[in-house]
Amino acid sequence: MTRPRVCNWMRFVCATGIIVVVLPIWTRAQTQASQASDVQQLKDKLLQLEQEMNALKGQISAIEQPPQSADLTIPTAASSGTPAPEKPPKPQKEDEPKSNIDLYGFIMLDSGYDFKTNNPDWFDVIRPTKLPSFNGEFAPDGKAYFGVRQTRFGVKTSTPTGLGTLKTQFEFELFGTGVDAGQTTFRLRHAYGELGQFGAGQTWSPFMDIDVFPNSIEYWGPTGMVFFRNVQVRWMPIRSDNTRLTFAVERPGASADGGVYADRIEVQGVKPKFDMPDFSWEARFIRRWGYARFGGIFRKISWVDTNTTDNVDLTGDAFGWGVNFSSNLAFGKDTIGRFMVVGGA
Repeated sequence: MTRPRVCNWMRFVCATGIIVVVLPIWTRAQTQASQASDVQQLKDKLLQLEQEMNALKGQISAIEQPPQSADLTIPTAASSGTPAPEKPPKPQKEDEPKSNIDLYGFIMLDSGYDFKTNNPDWFDVIRPTKLPSFNGEFAPDGKAYFGVRQTRFGVKTSTPTGLGTLKTQFEFELFGTGVDAGQTTFRLRHAYGELGQFGAGQTWSPFMDIDVFPNSIEYWGPTGMVFFRNVQVRWMPIRSDNTRLTFAVERPGASADGGVYADRIEVQGVKPKFDMPDFSWEARFIRRWGYARFGGIFRKISWVDTNTTDNVDLTGDAFGWGVNFSSNLAFGKDTIGRFMVVGGA
């Protein structure tokens, strides 16, 4: 082997040795440098997250505790570089009036047995005017009955307005009367609303006092009490905790009984006429022992003879009036006396 070839071979061996020794060291150095760069990036990321977290905490604190002066501002998304959180709903003050709706009513089954008899259209109530006028009128005697006509449903609402609280009531039952007597069908009880001192619709007449209605298993109630719902417009100038004063203009109406003359041809053309509304009022005084109440009504009824075939004119009119005194007296914690005296013409 010549000298130049030996020298070349030695150079190759030395270069290879240097590469074998230096390459792992250089690779390790590069890996460490890369890891150091990744760690630094993670630190920067963590620092940024901490800054964003502090900004969010500041926004939450500013929302929970409103600023005490106009100079204190709440951090925004532009100043913190983070999205602004959704604002919580504005809390409603406890004393702020709210709208309310109240659903009420009941489902009632009435069942019994009549040993005698009455008008079959009024089989489930005690109404003296519907008892037989002579033996056998509603024969035969004795019958079992079932009904759900007393079932009732109602809705009451209360809505605050700029003029006061608007209150409404809508209520019906299934007790058919009039042309629907004896049927299980819709019957309107209340369709009434009031705002401030004024009210309008169908509800209890001021002439009557519903608070004297006793607790009774008889649905129709006592036969001697004034019980009257009517369409009306009312004015309530006084409505305090211990005094109430109400005036109303009501729908007029009356009933007539021709008695033994009902079938005479002379009265067949006599028709009712109502050219003036009814006027009613009430005054109630409430005390610790109960209350005392005075009610009144005034009305005009007219009848016109439309017959033209005879020389007898039965046209006429009459004025009616009534007064009603009622009271509830507390005789004890669980005992209440209910009283009413009514009269008129």
